[in-house]
Amino acid sequence: MKFREFLGDRTGVVLLQLGAAWALFVFLTALGVQSREAALLLITWFGIFAAWTGFSFYREKKYFTELMDTVREMEKPWLVTEILKVPDTFEGKKYWEAMRISMKAMEEQVSEAEQKQRAYREYVENWVHQVKLPLTAAQLVCENEKSRENRRILKSLENIDREIEQVLYMSRMENPEQDYIIRRITMESCVARAVAADQETFRQRGVKIETEGLETEACTDSKWLTFMLRQVLSNSLKYMEESPCIKVRARRKENTVLLIVEDNGCGIRESEMGRIFNKGFTGSNGRKNRESTGMGLYICRELCKKLGMAVRAESVWGEYTRVVFEIPIAEQASVMSVHKV
Repeated sequence: MKFREFLGDRTGVVLLQLGAAWALFVFLTALGVQSREAALLLITWFGIFAAWTGFSFYREKKYFTELMDTVREMEKPWLVTEILKVPDTFEGKKYWEAMRISMKAMEEQVSEAEQKQRAYREYVENWVHQVKLPLTAAQLVCENEKSRENRRILKSLENIDREIEQVLYMSRMENPEQDYIIRRITMESCVARAVAADQETFRQRGVKIETEGLETEACTDSKWLTFMLRQVLSNSLKYMEESPCIKVRARRKENTVLLIVEDNGCGIRESEMGRIFNKGFTGSNGRKNRESTGMGLYICRELCKKLGMAVRAESVWGEYTRVVFEIPIAEQASVMSVHKV
């Protein structure tokens, strides 16, 4: 709040004081009071008025500064009236009461929305588990009788399983602390599970997988990392054509492990690189592939934030795409990052 703004809001009061002072001066002069005495009276008048104006400005500025600082620091700003003291002025009290009523109504609506969202998330998670049971049974039947037709069905089942996993992790993304275990793991175990989940698709496409340094250890949740790897490998499968090859390697860099997944697919245009982690972005490649949803890399980025990791991508159009996960080596770093969310 600036003093000029404060005075501008009280222009009427200032003009009234000036008019009243002039009328008083004329009245005193008409009564025969000396001009010097009348002027002294007016100076006293304006001194008192200036002091009161300055005090009012200081009080209001202090109150509104405290109000704005409190609102900015609060995680739930609509609860500000619960901790902010009641103003001293009559007008301020009325505004405070009106704001408290509106904030209470807002709190009720937010609470109701959170309950609905929680119920919906629980329903989605339950639905995923229910769907996975017959899906797993169907996969076992196809694996036991690997005819040509069953292999094609198995590939489709793997795609369905991957999409269902995506729905599950999307629903859990806001509260990862409810389903994570941070511990030291090898990159090889996660890569092996991610590849095994889509092994039939890899086999039918004739994808060559090269690995290096996967015995390297880091601290993260193996299940969540496996899911993210599966999303990246899925993208690689969609955009590789002749002699498909995926290179997966890990190496240490200071306090992190770099887990790198690189394919020899069509690559990503330079103009689109800045948006590939955006929600729903499919790009020019995705428009040619009906399977693309634009959600895989977005979910990976959000999960990495929750788990104290980082993810980035590099690509040259027509040559390769490389996705790099940066995973903490120290267990404490990952745990602290998750608890801060």
